[in-house]
Amino acid sequence: MLKILIASEDAQKLDEISRLSAGSGNFQTMSLLEGPARFPFHGSQMQLADLLIIEQAVVGASQMHSIEALRQQHPELPCILVTPAPSSDCLIKAMRAGVRDVLSWPLDRTQLAEALRRVEASHVPRNREMAQVISFISCKGGAGTSFLASNLGYALGAQLGKRVLVIDLNRQFGDLTYLVSDKPPPSTLPEICSQIERMDAAFLDACLTHVDSNFDILAGATDPIKASQIQKEKLEWILSVVQPVYDFVIVDIGQALDPLSIGLLDRSDRICVVVEPTIAFARPGRRLLDILRALHYSADKVHILLNREGCRNALARSALSDVFGMKILHALPDDSSAVDEAISHGEPVAKSHKRSAIAKAILALGTQFVAATGAERRTQQDSVSPLRKLMLRTRAT
Repeated sequence: MLKILIASEDAQKLDEISRLSAGSGNFQTMSLLEGPARFPFHGSQMQLADLLIIEQAVVGASQMHSIEALRQQHPELPCILVTPAPSSDCLIKAMRAGVRDVLSWPLDRTQLAEALRRVEASHVPRNREMAQVISFISCKGGAGTSFLASNLGYALGAQLGKRVLVIDLNRQFGDLTYLVSDKPPPSTLPEICSQIERMDAAFLDACLTHVDSNFDILAGATDPIKASQIQKEKLEWILSVVQPVYDFVIVDIGQALDPLSIGLLDRSDRICVVVEPTIAFARPGRRLLDILRALHYSADKVHILLNREGCRNALARSALSDVFGMKILHALPDDSSAVDEAISHGEPVAKSHKRSAIAKAILALGTQFVAATGAERRTQQDSVSPLRKLMLRTRAT
């Protein structure tokens, strides 16, 4: 999948180009509300992208100089320039600067699709491993998304040796951090979004709660009003910084299904729908799965996690599979005594009750994700054509 970074100083144009690009093929888009002069401050996003589309209303000497500097800094990143009625002089200077295509604004859908296909045809995947993004979402409150996300993060980091970041995107009084730590968060997601222009790996690291040597948490909004500072493009920026650093990024979405959470689901490698084995979760759980299917998320991307299996008046797993129209990926037992004690002490359940049934089930889920990720990456490497493998080896040397 081609990752396209779209930059413009006009929010409406930015949205329009993103919409047209996403509708032109199997492309993943990221947005950057900036002009060329500010591009040096966004190196992490440039490194994540496979293609850069720059919308510039006026292409003067200073703008062209900024584009030339960008091309020198990121020569491997193809660039498409979008500008109103480009002159012949503009075309010549753009091509000399290394711009792949120059398109006129307003954009013609067919011309954009052709330009994207040309880039895709010559695209050589860069030899890089980005963090797997796993999102937890539920149809109802109290399902345990925060508990599972935080404790899975601990299992992957402390027990399986992976670098893990958990992001609390639950915008209703997010308190995920305190489920596994007694440390007050140095910063929160809304506070980071309000200073997004400072964002780099060092700044982000200072804002995280370091629960374990391999396990960090980005704390959520303390109230819904502050949560309004979290915006899609800022969240994408944060992801572009953290994905090259971690093996797994786990996001607790909670119950929100809106443009912000959908943007995150689009970026996710796996979507875990958390349900309980009760009548109260059956109908709304099916509605949530239907919405995810309507959003065209593939069947191998959406998984059902059954929490508190064996609780009082629990429905059978087979009955729930029939209601949801898909198999349950993993079931976690009802182990309220271990869970309640771990939460009350602000510790991961695997730390306070390592031999408990719930700790073993969470570790088994983490092991399953690690194995699946390794298999997927081997498949991706095997699918690269011999010519592209030769090109990758040549570039590496």
